[in-house]
Amino acid sequence: MRALLRKRFAPPEWALMEELAPRTGGGTGYADAVAMNLWQSRGHVVYGMEIKVSRSDWLRELKKPAKAESVFRYCDGWYVVVLPGVIQDGELPATWGMLEAHGGRLIEKVKAHKLDPLPPDRLFVASLMRRGWEQIDRVAEAKQRQAIAEASEKIQERINSEVQRRARRFEELQAAVKKWEDATGLRFDVYAGPSIKVIRLAQQLEEMRYRNVNDLVDSGPFGFLGALADNLQKASQIVRGALSECGVAGDTTSESEAISRADEDVGSALSNARMLPCPQGRRARE
Repeated sequence: MRALLRKRFAPPEWALMEELAPRTGGGTGYADAVAMNLWQSRGHVVYGMEIKVSRSDWLRELKKPAKAESVFRYCDGWYVVVLPGVIQDGELPATWGMLEAHGGRLIEKVKAHKLDPLPPDRLFVASLMRRGWEQIDRVAEAKQRQAIAEASEKIQERINSEVQRRARRFEELQAAVKKWEDATGLRFDVYAGPSIKVIRLAQQLEEMRYRNVNDLVDSGPFGFLGALADNLQKASQIVRGALSECGVAGDTTSESEAISRADEDVGSALSNARMLPCPQGRRARE
């Protein structure tokens, strides 16, 4: 019922104070709610309200009509807010109005009689201000809880989405590994191939294969030999380094001498080739 009251008497037109006493300090009767209109064009009308959700509660109210008088006297109108069937015909006081809950909203079944209220004194104003301040805190706390709940929900959605994405990726990887194992007859988690050093050597040699392929093609008949000798020497150094990493040691003196002699022979051949006449229309390139 209170939620329906907040919906009907909502800002910015209304200020709704709940459980409002005629003064601060306690020990007095109070109204379940007081709504004040904040628009000057509506005359800043003030309505007091009592909430009754059962027949027995309403009958107790009828036995003590003076209970609401302490706040009633400051109001322009007084309403009782009820569920259907709580009040029977002829039971509503002549000056009271009635708001009845229907379909998630309050319907004005009986309009409140226009009262002649007393001007609010400082005691009543202090009670209004205290209740307004307390309700601001409650509203702020409620909004904070709502914001935290919404943020937590979004975070949880992102977590669930990421978990699902990673689960799908894991299943894809499992399927790919299974396909590879079925095709090769090998186990992915039991490696039986060459060592990492041998693989590195193969990668370096493969790189050497394509490193200077354009130079070899475009360097002419004699320049080709020089480039080829350079590549062979580099390949020899790579192989020796790889063998050393693998712990394979050997006598490389004779190999070095042979390579040096090959370098000298290639250099001599290139020198002699420069002295040969170039073919017609073609310039020999070093």
